[in-house]
Amino acid sequence: MPTLVHRFVLAGEEREVSPARRKVVDKVCAWGVPLKDETADAIRLVTSELITNAVVHGGGPVTVTLYHRPGSLVIDVVDGNSAAPQMSCAQAYDESGRGLALVEILAARCAWEPAGLGKRVWAEIALPTAAPATRATVLRRLFALRPRHGGVAEPESLTLAVA
Repeated sequence: MPTLVHRFVLAGEEREVSPARRKVVDKVCAWGVPLKDETADAIRLVTSELITNAVVHGGGPVTVTLYHRPGSLVIDVVDGNSAAPQMSCAQAYDESGRGLALVEILAARCAWEPAGLGKRVWAEIALPTAAPATRATVLRRLFALRPRHGGVAEPESLTLAVA
């Protein structure tokens, strides 16, 4: 199955973080990924931390790209600051400083690399595979395009057993 990609650009303002977080979860759901609350919460938190860090420390526009393959979502954030992300040692009473540590805990993998004049920070989240109904819809569309022997392509009927 090909990788699904969705990209959007933010001006780099703090007020954009919350709508961007919703946009990411909405896009994953639109791709047919069955999200449990804990997975959706992990996506929201990782998205929020990556974008917030880019807005606060990056300067300028922030590009967010989502890459989805069965079982995996990569959240990729590019900002205009080439400095490496810094893991801080937050104290119990600190209101910030735990973001990258949380990303490392929630992500299957995460890293950063220079990108042009800025940097790319990404995290991969493990996802459940598509629901049977979504797979059936995709297969139905593919079969509809497949030519039959000696004639015109006709859609094939698929019966989905619901367990």
